[in-house]
Amino acid sequence: MLTRNLKWIAGVMIVATVAGSCKKSFLEQFPSDSLSDVTVFQDISLANRVLTNIYGTMPNGFSRRDQNPGDANWSRGMSGFAMATDDAEANNLAASTHALNQGQLPTTWAYADDIWVQQYAVIRKANSFMEQIDAVPADAALKARMKAEALFLRAFAYGELIKCFGGVPLILTAGTPSESIVGRNTYDECVNQIVTDCDAAAAVLPAVMPTAELGRATKVAALALKARILLYFASPLNNPGNETARYTSAATAAQAVMAFGPAPGTGEYGLYNDYYRLFLDKLGNNEVIFARKFQNPNVNPSDGARNKWYFSANANDGAWGGFAPTQNLVDAYEMKNGLPITDPASGYNDQAPYINRDSRLDKSILHNGTVYKQGKVLETFRGGNANLSTNADSSKTGYGLLKLVDTSKYGGNGDADNDWIFIRYAEVLLNYAEAQNEAVGPDGTVYTAMNQVRARSGQPALPAGLSKDAMRSRIRNERRVELSFEEHRFFDVRRWKEGETYFKEPARKVSVVKLPDNSLRFNYLILETRDYKPFMDRMPIPQNEMDKNPALAGQQNPGYN
Repeated sequence: MLTRNLKWIAGVMIVATVAGSCKKSFLEQFPSDSLSDVTVFQDISLANRVLTNIYGTMPNGFSRRDQNPGDANWSRGMSGFAMATDDAEANNLAASTHALNQGQLPTTWAYADDIWVQQYAVIRKANSFMEQIDAVPADAALKARMKAEALFLRAFAYGELIKCFGGVPLILTAGTPSESIVGRNTYDECVNQIVTDCDAAAAVLPAVMPTAELGRATKVAALALKARILLYFASPLNNPGNETARYTSAATAAQAVMAFGPAPGTGEYGLYNDYYRLFLDKLGNNEVIFARKFQNPNVNPSDGARNKWYFSANANDGAWGGFAPTQNLVDAYEMKNGLPITDPASGYNDQAPYINRDSRLDKSILHNGTVYKQGKVLETFRGGNANLSTNADSSKTGYGLLKLVDTSKYGGNGDADNDWIFIRYAEVLLNYAEAQNEAVGPDGTVYTAMNQVRARSGQPALPAGLSKDAMRSRIRNERRVELSFEEHRFFDVRRWKEGETYFKEPARKVSVVKLPDNSLRFNYLILETRDYKPFMDRMPIPQNEMDKNPALAGQQNPGYN
């Protein structure tokens, strides 16, 4: 529990939220000695830095950590949750995601422990801030906005917790450490609290922030979080009675966000014109609704060196090749004509597999023939520059990560400073399409939302006359390719209760062989068999939290010992 003394500040690394700013970070501007609450909450600028600190400590996909069994060192990976799905594989043989992919999810899983501890740290800081900001001598409207930002951050943290664990303890005041020894609230109670907080925050926050304050919560971020939470609430995992009204509420909530989209008189948010660049460009990027801002990620070891995790092109280029997309995901990308590769009319040729495919494939995944850095062409065939026998970092699947990676800042030439996007406009459109399809079927608004997302990448409009079930399949596949590696797949499949369908399938790879006549042969092989058990739809409450909180006794999620 956050104490009444702010010595905790000195132990936290924060990142400035001002995009492109060269100002010193919050920590660098603080004196070396600790500051008391009395000092901080008598000065609005110092109070604002405390709020900035909360933003700067939000867990994100660039800082997922995986502790190797028996190893004191941390293993890091971009979008670590993707490596625990059918979309990717961890090259590190010691990564705990391998055990999870074999149907083993222990109560000591490092990811779960990190999520619990880090999100509750955000919650406690937000609670403390909200209880003290009113006393600061400053403009009332500014204080109200800052308080609404903290309320949003608390709601966001609870949203991350409940999609992992289901119902969790609701701690809504700063209190004392003893007051945190409470049992679990129900999932429904948590959803109601998050929705209430989002509504309250949205009523105060502006729709957009000025450039100097990009990264702060907005009205649209609060509305978008509410829409996401309500979609999860309506999904099969959390809606065993299949109550249609829940989907209607989720669709209505998404529409409230879309009202700020590209329509006459609004247009604050929309789809960025370049799918690859939208994950790199900070300014003028109207697709970003809420993101974890980065300025200099190398200052924090848990966030630094992320560019090194992508595909290693040869033994000397400094990358670690830690992230390997699967053939399973590659096969999910349609042809340019909009047909899946399994359709005989699609024109797909498994010996020229990357020709005439959805453009998002080339902008997301490195493969044989990719031109990726200073004109270098990747050769993933045996003996090629990306598949050398001397390179232990060569991909296990024949593929590497391009999406989220800034190839202009590679390896030892400087690390990336692009942001981790938590919520973007394309997700809102897909959330709406899913909710509306489940509520009323594939009406014209479902087609419109889906086709907007597809059109950005050059994919044709969906065929007319799809059934509700057929549209559901198209929506789910669209989410998979559009939101790949953004930590949605891990939770989407679980909330759909489809883990035994997708996560039990063998992970597949490609092996490319160069023949004597210099032609290439593509062989498609099983990388590993996998397992999945239905109880894994929820993650285990960390065992150390169970041990130190007697109020959680007997409240572990089913299936975990």
